Amino acid sequence: MHSTRSDTRDFILMAGPDGPRLPAVPALDGLRGLAVAAVVLYHAEFKVMIGGYLGVSTFFTLSGFLITTLLINESARNGSVALGAFWGRRFRRLLPASLATLALVATLFAWLVATADQRATMQGDILASVFDVANWHFIFQGASYGDLFVAPSPVLHFWSLAIEEQFYLVFPVLLVLLWRVSKARSRVIGLTLAALALCSAALPFVFTMSKDRIYFGTDTRAAELLLGGVLAVVLSREPVRRKLALVAHWRVGLGVLGAALLSLQIYWWWTLPQASAWLYRGGFALYALMSCVVIASLALPRSPLRAAFSMGWLRWLGLRSYGIYLAHWPIFLVVRQELPSWGRLPQAVLAISCSLAVAEISFRLLEQPVRLQRWPSRDWAVRVAGSAMVVVALLALIPWPIDEAARSTDFESALDEFNARSAATASRSTTTQPPAETPQPPAVATVDTFGDSTALLMVMGMATADAKSTKSTGRVSDIGGDVELGCGVSRFDMLRVEFDLVVTDQCRSWPDRWSQAVAANHPDIAQLITGAWEVPDVRLPGSTTWSSLGDPAVDEFVRTELTTAVDVLAADGAMVLLVLWPEYGQWAQEGKSEALQKQADPARMRRLHELMREVAASRPATVRVLDLPAFLGPDRLADTKLRPDGLHIKVEETTELYANGLSDEIYSIYRDWWLQNKAEPASGG
Repeated sequence: MHSTRSDTRDFILMAGPDGPRLPAVPALDGLRGLAVAAVVLYHAEFKVMIGGYLGVSTFFTLSGFLITTLLINESARNGSVALGAFWGRRFRRLLPASLATLALVATLFAWLVATADQRATMQGDILASVFDVANWHFIFQGASYGDLFVAPSPVLHFWSLAIEEQFYLVFPVLLVLLWRVSKARSRVIGLTLAALALCSAALPFVFTMSKDRIYFGTDTRAAELLLGGVLAVVLSREPVRRKLALVAHWRVGLGVLGAALLSLQIYWWWTLPQASAWLYRGGFALYALMSCVVIASLALPRSPLRAAFSMGWLRWLGLRSYGIYLAHWPIFLVVRQELPSWGRLPQAVLAISCSLAVAEISFRLLEQPVRLQRWPSRDWAVRVAGSAMVVVALLALIPWPIDEAARSTDFESALDEFNARSAATASRSTTTQPPAETPQPPAVATVDTFGDSTALLMVMGMATADAKSTKSTGRVSDIGGDVELGCGVSRFDMLRVEFDLVVTDQCRSWPDRWSQAVAANHPDIAQLITGAWEVPDVRLPGSTTWSSLGDPAVDEFVRTELTTAVDVLAADGAMVLLVLWPEYGQWAQEGKSEALQKQADPARMRRLHELMREVAASRPATVRVLDLPAFLGPDRLADTKLRPDGLHIKVEETTELYANGLSDEIYSIYRDWWLQNKAEPASGG
């Protein structure tokens, strides 16, 4: 029969040559392994692991538990914590592999793999990662709409490492202060950590924050680490340890509850989209509370769950989880950007295999040797670490060649300019009336443009070309309209891009906005450019199933929405021009355009074109079609400079298109329509 001492062994600090340490609990290594597997499979973009990002939360809570346990036990045994020694151990554990990763990204990735957009931001990204502020860097940098269409930063995953490092820097100081000022130490420490966790979880309720701000913020994610600390305080109390180790119903009850909550967590890993609103209103803290129960049940002596998580392959993953996490994300980007013709599954198999191999090499040749090495002195170790950080920072500062022509458009700036011009047009038009009928079409046809980001870049090019044009007749001139980034015409319930996206009220409100625009501007042509947000997998209103164009129900819904749109735009007498958008460039499916890869099937865009032609045929007196792919021709469509992300035509290119024939093409369509529908009939004799 086990003795009390042996049954509570896992909660007692042990000493070793590397300073204070916790006894090995293989099941906790197994939990690390499972969590890192969830994160890696999430980044593999398998639809069956859409909630794998929650593995990071598991890491947070487990880290908070382990670090707090170590600090409390060291304080209890020695009367204080040697902060310098603690931070030294953290640096030796974490810095070598992270700096090596950043050095490789700053050299091999930057020079051989990175896109122009990646190179433009990588210096700041790497420097922020070196100094453990990557999460705040990404917050202040701001995630723009255009970021959806470019390859992401190869060090984006350093945001979570930054949060942990900030915790390791501040938390021990707080714990030492609480230990010194209080006699009822464990109670005061536990209540303080619980109060801080509550404050952290409450921040999104008190302040208005975006989801990105909540997701990346140290203050908003601290609850997950602090709750792990609360668990450590609870398990540091001898009465609790005895009950968990010796009282059967406590042990069995905790084991059963831990297994049930872990099952729910794994279910969420498979099914819970990152955009789920409740996660950002206390959901991450709730998940962390569940993780606390799971961790306690795994640390419990003689726990069946503990035995399951002590399996060799899970422990292997767990012991190398840090290296796997560091390596997997840039390796995924390398594989996707350099092997674009491979399918998603072969890409994932190769990337995961390489990540495991790199992690094993890092573990054996870098992490373990540095961690177990006896350094001549603490100052010497600090100098080595500081020098390594400086070297990596200098590597990041080396200027990389950036092809500005290949960079993506600043959508937000373009939208601001468009809105300002539209507002100015509307203010000039408030007292005007629609033009009277004349024998000839107007020499310059005015155009209102409606649609999404593709429409925005087209109209910006039209405006630039119009401003430079010397033609006094036979051209088109932009006067405004209404565009909304990320919004199509079809008012679905949800879209599936890289995540499940709820169609917002702003996207749904286009009928009122468009009606007001044409009534204020009285355009000759109301141009509608859409497509990107009609072709993803979608959920129709009231439906719980996903479908797409080609499904009769989706086809009918899109046809009805397009018909409503052209009727709204034609209400003031304008010709409605439906612009057929080109199919996605092949490179949009090659890992360099991350947002719309899953809906880049050419058959979907072709089906949308058919529906738009059907709508035009049903409204012959008001609607015409511009076949933009036919105008461009196959050679231009295959030109990556025209559409660097495979979808949007750059403003510089749209300017050239309008100046070299597209303006004439649109005016010709308008003139023919006007002569058929607006010209006064000849008087009879």
